[in-house]
Amino acid sequence: MNENKKRGITETTNNATLLLIAIICAVAAWFIVAMTIYPSESKTVTDVPLVIDIAGSSAAENGLSVTNKSVEKVTVSFDCSRTDYNRLNADDLRAYVDFSNITTEGKKTLTIQAESVNGAELSNLQIYPDTVDVELYKFEMKTINVKPKLLNISLAEGKVFGDIKCQPEEITLTGPSSQLAQITECYAVSEKALSDLDTSYSGLNSDRLEFLDAEGNPIIDTRFISSDPATVNISMQVLTQKTLPFKVNLKLPSNSDFDKDSIKFNITPAELTIASGSSDVTLTDDPLEIPISLSTVDIGYSKDFSVENMLSGKNVINVSGVENVKVTLDDEGLASKEISLAGEKVGLLHVPSDGYNYSIESAKLKVKLIGPADVINDITAADLDATVNFLGEDTSKNPDLFAYDVQVSCSTHNNVWCFNAPQVNIRKTPKEGAARQSAPTGSSNRTNQ
Repeated sequence: MNENKKRGITETTNNATLLLIAIICAVAAWFIVAMTIYPSESKTVTDVPLVIDIAGSSAAENGLSVTNKSVEKVTVSFDCSRTDYNRLNADDLRAYVDFSNITTEGKKTLTIQAESVNGAELSNLQIYPDTVDVELYKFEMKTINVKPKLLNISLAEGKVFGDIKCQPEEITLTGPSSQLAQITECYAVSEKALSDLDTSYSGLNSDRLEFLDAEGNPIIDTRFISSDPATVNISMQVLTQKTLPFKVNLKLPSNSDFDKDSIKFNITPAELTIASGSSDVTLTDDPLEIPISLSTVDIGYSKDFSVENMLSGKNVINVSGVENVKVTLDDEGLASKEISLAGEKVGLLHVPSDGYNYSIESAKLKVKLIGPADVINDITAADLDATVNFLGEDTSKNPDLFAYDVQVSCSTHNNVWCFNAPQVNIRKTPKEGAARQSAPTGSSNRTNQ
């Protein structure tokens, strides 16, 4: 009984072992058959990064750089061996573009390719999307002047901006050549808010750069443009300003007691806004004088005077935008008259003590007088005072015969003047026995201002 029981247990154990071996053999046989009949499987991998690398390509050799691409990630479908199926994911695949035949800049549509990075063989390869739009440009450098632009700065009353400067005044831009070619102006823009500013200010840094084209339009796409330096310092000069009237300052002959209030001028514009040239300049309320020689004023007189010349040397700045001021004679009620004056009526004042005698050689001279119409007709030569004034003049080098201005004034009326001072010829002869300096011969003209 026990023998039979033992024999049964042994047979059962042997049968179980044979069954296990049979199962293993069946699985192995199935795997061998499956690998023989179906050696690969299809797989789809998403979110594979698209690599853009032009290093070593003809694009790189031609100085091109990729500035934009339309695709970031792709989906790759393929067949692979069953052994590679589970070990292939997005990190094991490389999607890329071949730049070997690209030599010119611009927008290109290129085919996307893919491969395994661990040596796995891929067949029936499909990529979606299968193309990418890329923009390639040649990067260059451009040096350009930079100007300040302040958006939120207000000044205190009576203050005005002087010089507003950028430091540095030039910056270097780097970017696509096509974009740099569009830029004609560059502004350093500050958006910092400062209110009622009354003193000069420095240390203001730009918040951004603004680029304009030749038509003054802003260039919007500046993603690939960089600047050196990236930030520009802006300094502001704040000055005191005043608006002052113009005033004609008449220059009279030395022998004249002409009444300056008897002549009227119209001045356009009537006033000018100026600012102090520096913080230590104090502006007065004195009018801005326009010097005019009375002898240059004729009926119909009108002349433009340069504001720049007028302010020269005064350390003030013209902030009105006016370049010239026009002075016109108010000649209503005025008339002119010509009178002949005998040369012997011309007196010599302050004759030099240089060993020479001086005498008038002109027999007569014509004088044009201007004054009120009801006065001018009664004026005669007897009313005129004519002199040659040598005060402060060195005549030692003048030739023996030379011309000199005659100062003419009306001794009986202080509202009559002489236009365009006449000249007389003056003879210079040596005093007998006097020491003197030699002079060239001939004649010359001299105009006394």
